[in-house]
Amino acid sequence: MFAVVLALASSLSYGVSDYLGGLKSRVLPLITVLMVSHAVALFAISATLAFTVGEMPDAKYFAYGMLAGACEAIGIAALYQGLAIGKMSIVAAVAATAPMVPVLFSALTGEVPGAIQALGIVVAVGGVCMLALGSQKENEPHALSRPGVSIFFGLLTALGLGSFLLAMDAAAEGSVQWALITARITSVGLFAFAFLAIRPEGDLTPKDWGSLALIGLLILMADSLYAVAATKGLLSVVAVLSSLYPVVTILLARFHLGESLTRSQVTGIAIVLVGAAALSVG
Repeated sequence: MFAVVLALASSLSYGVSDYLGGLKSRVLPLITVLMVSHAVALFAISATLAFTVGEMPDAKYFAYGMLAGACEAIGIAALYQGLAIGKMSIVAAVAATAPMVPVLFSALTGEVPGAIQALGIVVAVGGVCMLALGSQKENEPHALSRPGVSIFFGLLTALGLGSFLLAMDAAAEGSVQWALITARITSVGLFAFAFLAIRPEGDLTPKDWGSLALIGLLILMADSLYAVAATKGLLSVVAVLSSLYPVVTILLARFHLGESLTRSQVTGIAIVLVGAAALSVG
């Protein structure tokens, strides 16, 4: 029961951080949101890991960690951009198919996915197709100024974060702690480089600083809650419950922003989330 609570709390933290990241990206430069929030997460995780980091792993594990950080940077940037300019509910739902990447990679390398995961792929793809068809005539002032923009950024997010899961799994074989901090340093480094290259205009207010810091802390909290939950309960159950975070983002978009959905979009989102939950098993 304790693991279930932790997994659900992890989903809540992920969902709220994604929503806030997308919301702040509507009023602030995307690179500013990414840079500040993830720098806070890096600072927090560095302070925490300073007391727990063990022996340094081999160089190849650091390489995997850097790859994981680069993939995460792409995925998070696509997610926040999609949430900022598209329909949050659709972006969040499509992004939830990220586990499809490691499952398909395993299949290509000779590891046959389980029946539930295979079914999850079919269901998730079907849900995305339904969303694509149901969004062709979308006409809202803010979301989907071009047909399919939400689905595009959702798929790009899934590709980035799915690749992150794959690379992080390899990096964690050397050391979980070093894998986490290496990935975070890499992603923050990439955001810092982009920040210096773009030099976004505008100053942050104290409220902005607080909101961006909260996003970073929620990310760290979500990661930590998931890690503890995975050690306290069945991984299959924890993985499924932790994959429900898009529901939080969707509910916040619906009740806080008043985002509307057609019947076919609601059905498509539900199908995608069921497929994503099935993908997380195994």
